[in-house]
Amino acid sequence: AAYALGGLGSGICQDEAHLREMAAKAFSLSNQILVEKCLKGWKEVEYEVVRDAADNCITVCNMENFDPLGVHTGDSVVIAPSQTLSNREYHMLRETAIKVVRHLGIIG
Repeated sequence: AAYALGGLGSGICQDEAHLREMAAKAFSLSNQILVEKCLKGWKEVEYEVVRDAADNCITVCNMENFDPLGVHTGDSVVIAPSQTLSNREYHMLRETAIKVVRHLGIIG
């Protein structure tokens, strides 16, 4: 239960009582568990950024996973360009993606 995404003993808890119940069940199967914050309802958005040695950056495209967050990208339907971002969200995420690429020194 500690290493599986959606595997044996996993679930989403709505309150502390349910968390205790799920933890007890998981501990009956393993001596460790993984507890993470639920990101249900969040979007998964990707930006493809290319940067050259002169620090010119372009975003080739942005994509949004149709399936809920947590479904592996390789197993998910991906839509390009994203369809549910506002103009403000699109540009904020684009600028953030470019800043990350520059900060990490990625070229290519």
